[in-house]
Amino acid sequence: MIRLVKFIAGMRFFVLIPVIGLSIAAVILFIKGGINLIHFLSEMISGMEGVATQGNIIVEIVQIVHLFLVGTVLFITSLGLYELFIEPLPLSPWLQTHNIEELELNLVGLTIVVLAVNFLSVIFEEQKSNLAVSGIGYALPIAALAYFMKVRSIMTEGNEKETRTADSKGASESGVPVHLSPEKKD
Repeated sequence: MIRLVKFIAGMRFFVLIPVIGLSIAAVILFIKGGINLIHFLSEMISGMEGVATQGNIIVEIVQIVHLFLVGTVLFITSLGLYELFIEPLPLSPWLQTHNIEELELNLVGLTIVVLAVNFLSVIFEEQKSNLAVSGIGYALPIAALAYFMKVRSIMTEGNEKETRTADSKGASESGVPVHLSPEKKD
């Protein structure tokens, strides 16, 4: 029985596969974004022969920033998986991950940003089809994902309130003042 428990506990180290993979993907996106940024800046300095309009400049900048944002989300997801399954890391509080829902919301937020950047690219391209149809095609998933994030946020807040209420009720019933009762970790 003890071997089985140790085996199951050791399986958490399989999480190192996505941790390493996501970290490598993040580094590649940072490098690609850096190369694109250098190329874009060199075009800007040399007179913008390759860039025709102001709209193209805006799209190019947004796409470069987009690479950095996606890389950052992948890196934060990598750190979060490590923290959740392997061990806590000495990170700033805003980087710490306490549950899988936080990682899920990061991914949904990233999907919304990807869709918005893709639509921005469509806006500045020559249109062969109706832009309103494309807009609706991008807006519906964004609205659905935003609604999902809102519902998830409300559910998480409700669970946290219930946990705090149960903790304070249990601590007060035990005769220990609420402010001295031990806190539960997620």
